[in-house]
Order: sequence, then C-alpha cells, then structure tokens
Amino acid sequence: MVTHVFFDFFGTLVDYDPSIHPAIHNAPLAFARRAGVDISEDTSIAKWQKVWDDLDADAHRTGREYSMQDVAQHYWRSIGSPPLTSDAFDTLINEYFDAWTADVAAAAGAVECVFDLAADHTLAIVSNTHDPRLVPRMSRQFGFHHAISRVVTSVDVGWRKPHREIFHAALREYEIEPSNAVFVGDNWAADVEGPRRVGMAAIYVGRPSHDRQAVSFEQLPAIVRSLG
Repeated sequence: MVTHVFFDFFGTLVDYDPSIHPAIHNAPLAFARRAGVDISEDTSIAKWQKVWDDLDADAHRTGREYSMQDVAQHYWRSIGSPPLTSDAFDTLINEYFDAWTADVAAAAGAVECVFDLAADHTLAIVSNTHDPRLVPRMSRQFGFHHAISRVVTSVDVGWRKPHREIFHAALREYEIEPSNAVFVGDNWAADVEGPRRVGMAAIYVGRPSHDRQAVSFEQLPAIVRSLG
C-alpha cells in the first residue's frame, strides 16, 4: 500500500533556470575582485563553468554529490588561491544563490497537488542539491513546508539521484518498504529509473515524448490513490 509520496524539487515542484550563470549578478566575478584578482568577466565565467563541468563529471561517474563549498574552493584555486577574509566563501555562496534563485517559481498546480495528497499521504522532498539549506528554505518560501514532513538532500546523504542510496535514505527516514512509496519527478533517469531500481513506483511529470507519458499535477492525486 502506498502511504508516502516523495517529490523531486527543482523542475518538479518549482520551475527554474538550470544555467549556472544567472544574468542578474556574477557572484564569482565579484568574489574574485574582492580578493584582489584582476580578472575579466569572460575569464571568470569560463573558470566557473570549468569547475562545475569537472565536478559534475566526477559526480556522474561516481554518484557522489559535491557541495557549494567544493565549488567555491575549486574556483578559488582556479583564480590563484588569493588571500581571503574568513567569510569570503559564505559570501560567494549566498550571493550566488540569491541570484540563481531570483526567478524560481512554484510550478503551476504544484501547491494545490501537494496539499491534496497531504490529506491522506505522508509527503517528502528528495532532491539533488549542492547546499543543505537551499531546498528547505525554498520549500518554506513557496509554502510547501506546511504539507511536506521532511526534506532529504543529496548533499546531506552524500549520494545523488539516481544512486540507490539516496532512495534508501529516504525510506529509512520513515522506516518503510519501497512498496509503500511512490516517487514523483521530471527527470527520467533520476526520478523514474532510479526509484524503480529499488522497488518503488514512480510517476513522471516531465516533458512527454513518444515513449514517456507525462502526468499533470491535476491528474497526480487520483493516480497516486489508484495505487492503493
């Protein structure tokens, strides 16, 4: 019997721009210049991109998640490891997330769907993310926290979806079996194939294609309840 619903966050409950270069503010450039590094905007962008590309490649290969502290420190080394104030990394990360999240918005129908399902299911967010504070903060910002009982993040667990360990960690939080949970998400590999490999049901809410039927938030509560 399905008693729990696990939701992906970015791309599922909220719409967002996945670019790592938010247009409204170049936090890495500001960080470098505060540290006294003479660097152009183009060079800063290229170095920031390379850091993410390298860390993403390792994470994709191993399944291990990396943190924003890892990103910040790799970027710092790429610009010559200049002397820093004690709060320099935190300032970079906070400024970056302020810019990156500026245009994040709740997905159409997501809030209503979550509150509908919370009436007779236990809900959690299970998200890939590089900062443990980000998803809980944004869940509160959009009001999801009133219906969501827990947030499980890849950076806390140490493994990112679709690695089986993050799904097992979520199941352990509630001491339930895979058959008691259904996963909802927009990424086929991370949110459908990953949960299914550990024995969970999964519902796809991403872009439909000829071989991937997508479900809307309006349809989702009835489909979840039909699982028993």
